[in-house]
Amino acid sequence: DLIGGCTLCHPEKIIWIDELDMEDNVHQRLSEQAQDTMLRPEVEWSGDGIIAVTAFFPAPERVAEFDALEMANRMGLEDPEVIHKRVMHPAEGTLIEFKGRVPFAIDPAALTIPETPPVLSEEEIRAELKAKPMKIVAATVGEDEHSVGMREIIDIKHGGLEAFGFQCHYLGTSVSVEKVVDAAIEIAADAILISTIITHADVHILNMQRLHNLCREKGIRQQIILVAGGTQVHDEIARNAGMDAGFGRGTKGIDVASFLIQRRRELGR
Repeated sequence: DLIGGCTLCHPEKIIWIDELDMEDNVHQRLSEQAQDTMLRPEVEWSGDGIIAVTAFFPAPERVAEFDALEMANRMGLEDPEVIHKRVMHPAEGTLIEFKGRVPFAIDPAALTIPETPPVLSEEEIRAELKAKPMKIVAATVGEDEHSVGMREIIDIKHGGLEAFGFQCHYLGTSVSVEKVVDAAIEIAADAILISTIITHADVHILNMQRLHNLCREKGIRQQIILVAGGTQVHDEIARNAGMDAGFGRGTKGIDVASFLIQRRRELGR
């Protein structure tokens, strides 16, 4: 009270030091940045064009360091520099982090950005499922014991499909594609959800293709919706492998729920 309030209560009392340099201050820099519509990555300074790359090299520390610098040069990075290195194990190799400046900028107006898929409201999803229930068979397929991602998509406690009223039949982990399809036929499921995390030798793509092909062989492909998910799965790669949709990192239960409802509408069921 003696000083009329602190600067937290009265930010207008703050005296900025911009006036120390009338040619180079925060207002001037922000003004210049606003006029430049091109996008550049940044790490240290606004629009400095710096990118940081993390890579593992199956080589000793010294070899890995200079291999990273040569790689940065071949990538066209300017002023490359190794900023971190760590030997993971002498028999394995070295983790290297390096940075460099990209010699170009991107015009956002020239980008082709697909629209974000529309997501139905929780109320609309529940109302439709109440009027017309939907049965789901879900499993992690192949030699894969990962379960957390699928559980978050279907479990009621995570706001998953069960919370909206989907009838979910979870088969667990390391389930064969044949067992998944047989279960779907047995309960007359409307959709199959598979999780495929392991990606060695593109096994996640093979799992999706195998599911699509087996459903065709069993004569149910036209009657069932196929959805795949995983850390290395995205919509394009899943559709190319025969799925109706693919979901990757950051997917929530409502995203899958919304797609299933909208896909069923498209199919006229």
